[in-house]
Amino acid sequence: MKKKQKKHLSRRKRRRALLIRTAVITLLIPFLAASGILTYLYTHPVVLKDSVVRHELMEPFDPWKNVKHLFFADRQDVTIKSEADITKTGDYPVIYTCRGHEYRATVKVEDTTPPVLKVRPYTTDLAEEITPEKFVEEASDLTEVTLSFKNPGKWDSEGTYGVQIAATDTSGNETLETAELTRKKDITPPVVQGVGNIEVMQGRTADFEEGVTVTDDMDPDPQFSVNSDQVDFATPGTYEVTYTTKDRSGNEAVTVRKVTVKKDRDYNRKVVYLTFDDGPSAHTDKILEILNEYNAKATFFVTGNNRKHNDVLKRICNQGSVVALHTYTHDYAKVYASEEAYFDDLQKISDMVKEETGVESRLIRFPGGSSNTVSKQFSPGLMSKLTKEVQKKGYQYFDWNCDSTDASGNNVPAKTLVKNATSSTARHINILMHDTDAKETTVEALPDIIKYYRSQGYAFEALTIDSYPAHHSVNN
Repeated sequence: MKKKQKKHLSRRKRRRALLIRTAVITLLIPFLAASGILTYLYTHPVVLKDSVVRHELMEPFDPWKNVKHLFFADRQDVTIKSEADITKTGDYPVIYTCRGHEYRATVKVEDTTPPVLKVRPYTTDLAEEITPEKFVEEASDLTEVTLSFKNPGKWDSEGTYGVQIAATDTSGNETLETAELTRKKDITPPVVQGVGNIEVMQGRTADFEEGVTVTDDMDPDPQFSVNSDQVDFATPGTYEVTYTTKDRSGNEAVTVRKVTVKKDRDYNRKVVYLTFDDGPSAHTDKILEILNEYNAKATFFVTGNNRKHNDVLKRICNQGSVVALHTYTHDYAKVYASEEAYFDDLQKISDMVKEETGVESRLIRFPGGSSNTVSKQFSPGLMSKLTKEVQKKGYQYFDWNCDSTDASGNNVPAKTLVKNATSSTARHINILMHDTDAKETTVEALPDIIKYYRSQGYAFEALTIDSYPAHHSVNN
């Protein structure tokens, strides 16, 4: 009996112990599971939303937006390395690193946005080849856009058509718009403008295409030809220049321009034009005495810098020589500051000459000549404008084709000046000299210059607006 009781107590103890162990294990399992999860989350703190991130081309990319959760970590604990190039379509890796673990994702940069396409109606003749570009007002995209017709038809008869234009980007995204095409029969020939009648001095030439424009109501580039074979620049008279135009529809027109070649009294003569810049000066009277002695005429391009000698300007005119316009200030920085500045200065010297002589001169010499490059320092391209504008305003500018070189310094030996000034063999010689207080040797050289050219059969004339201008090449 006692043995049975002991055995029964032993079983109860074992069951109790088993229950205790079971209870302990039951209680420990959640704890251990939670502990394991926490340990795992601590060692693997980053959870991403997607392993593949689809991203639109050129949109800003923020790799943090793909992070779903951070466990037991802050942003500063995470290092992100991204090779994503939002300017190009493609697949790019992004690597997130935290506590020695890497988490990888792929950024798929793609273009899903179709191009912007705006079209307009287009009217043309029956001859033009129709292309999609004719209808497009705007076609824009982040990538290159190709234009094409969608379901093109035959549009070769008069009428109005609906034309479907497709704009396709490099990713294949497409935008469709419908434009209106109107085709008309063109019966109007091109129109020529700028072909008014002109006068040319004997011995000069003219560019008969300069200033001429041809327009057509349908053809933006009509054919254009000029026939000036009849014009004889060496013989005074009136000639015809014909302009023939033709558009792509075959409409043709002929326009006739009258060209008058005016007789130049100096054309068949050998002429020297003595020109003196920068006066008047204390030497102007001496120069006039020499000119009078040899019955020669000259041209004085004067400034406003020595007005105390302006009384001599009237004598220049009375003696048959000419007072012309050089510059009022002769200050390059002021004169060549702008087109407006040049003409302001020109007006001042013109007003001074008219006041002193009663003559409104139209003869100009640019400071430094039309070929000067100093003006480029103050206004690039200015001389190219001025050489055209002065002539449009009724002036003529005169350069030179023979240089005495008296501008190279003061008191250049007279023999040197004579040698340089008599070096030309041209039929019309425009000699550059200077009339200033410091150019005494120029006065000394003048008689020998005149005597030499007289011995060669030259006449000495003052310039007129029709005289040979000896234009230089413009360098600004």
